[in-house]
Amino acid sequence: MAKTLAEIAVEAGLVSKADAARAPRLAQQRGVPIVSALVRELGVDELALVAALRRTLRVPVLDPAAERPDAEALREIPRELCRRLKVLPLAVAAEPSGARVLRLAVADPTDDAAVAEVEQLTPCDIEVGVLPLSAIEELIEHGYRGFTTEVVKRSRRPFGDGALVNPANQRFDDTTEVPATVPHHSVVDEADVDLRVRALVQLLVAKNVLADGEFDEAVRALLKRRDES
Repeated sequence: MAKTLAEIAVEAGLVSKADAARAPRLAQQRGVPIVSALVRELGVDELALVAALRRTLRVPVLDPAAERPDAEALREIPRELCRRLKVLPLAVAAEPSGARVLRLAVADPTDDAAVAEVEQLTPCDIEVGVLPLSAIEELIEHGYRGFTTEVVKRSRRPFGDGALVNPANQRFDDTTEVPATVPHHSVVDEADVDLRVRALVQLLVAKNVLADGEFDEAVRALLKRRDES
């Protein structure tokens, strides 16, 4: 029978048997994975825990300084799921057979339920590597923040009636020929410009692209410039 994370921590002398027995209860009470309970609640040294996992399970240990998740991998798993499970998609690779493999960093490679939940979301095969808990958490925030910025910057077309919606998240540069859109009518066409602008601002604020009040400040600045000219 496979060893649990708590058992591995006990064998490595990182936690007492009594505290290891408490870990699942603490995890359930806090709504966090057991690895979080061991490290955050019981004070287990996360680097020593990673070393124990490598010795016991022979799983690859990743270098936090060398790992940066790419956009294709981040699209496979939502950020909130990564935060909850303490996992991070790093890269997607194509095998000669045609299969796609998702490299997944985890804080607890014994958490089969977490890996199974990821497998339900992606058609990729999963290749697991281990990172310390704090590295997982930091890279989640850094990776998805950069991913959000990248998606926002991809559209190089202006807002308004001539704007091109990019549903495939395709990257455009200055030399890319943008395909023409097919004109169609929708209920949005019936809205006046003021309503469209208000809806756009609300959407950008909701997606944390624009801070509340920044739009008003920008408008006031333009009005001031107009009055001074």
